[in-house]
Amino acid sequence: MPVFGKALLMLLSLSLTQTAAAANVRENPDFYQAFQVAAMREEGYPEELLDFMVKYPQTAQYVLEYPKYRDVHEPVDISGDVKEGEIPLFLQWDKRWGYEQYGTNLMGINGCGPTCLSMVYCGLTGKTDWDPWRVAQMAEEKGFYVNGIGTAWSLMSTGAGVLGLKASGLPKNAEALKNALESGQPVICSMSPGDFTYKGHFIVLTGLNARGKVLVNDPNSPENSRKKWDLDVLLKQMKGAWSYQLVQ
Repeated sequence: MPVFGKALLMLLSLSLTQTAAAANVRENPDFYQAFQVAAMREEGYPEELLDFMVKYPQTAQYVLEYPKYRDVHEPVDISGDVKEGEIPLFLQWDKRWGYEQYGTNLMGINGCGPTCLSMVYCGLTGKTDWDPWRVAQMAEEKGFYVNGIGTAWSLMSTGAGVLGLKASGLPKNAEALKNALESGQPVICSMSPGDFTYKGHFIVLTGLNARGKVLVNDPNSPENSRKKWDLDVLLKQMKGAWSYQLVQ
């Protein structure tokens, strides 16, 4: 049976059925989502993936393709994404690594930390040897992943040194962040619930535009990554921050 199995067949059948129930589904997004989740649950999709899709709808395709890619383990090639001096946008749920196991869950669900550190490394060095999946493996091996919590903050400091990066903890104030970004140093931030997450999340600040807005690489959201952010908005949601440069 094709990738989506009974879940897709049920959705297609519903869209073709001219009944009051089908009309209700089409006109009520919440009801439609509940139907979709129920169909996927019957198909055997992990509950964590379904919850992730409900909270972050942009991940729907990633979740739907889980049966197709969950057992695919190919070498990761990011050569087409990397250019020295430009911080690439990597998504934690990219199919090249998003279905790999990281700690107690999948990279696509909880791999924001390694993905952010990989972005910073690749942008500063122009090299591709530390892709998100390799950083995640290193994080687990060296104890930077904590069961029940996720990626430890120490990955952003001590762990960065394993990659040959110098990390500097920053105070949570506008002047410190601006100084780092204006000097060409990307910044990884740990974010509290708000615009970026329901629980906790890492993002990368890649620079400032001509109007002083912050450029963000959010490993869980292409939409957030396209926006230009007020620094004050970010500071209100920020729990910790680290700037990066190459070890001289």
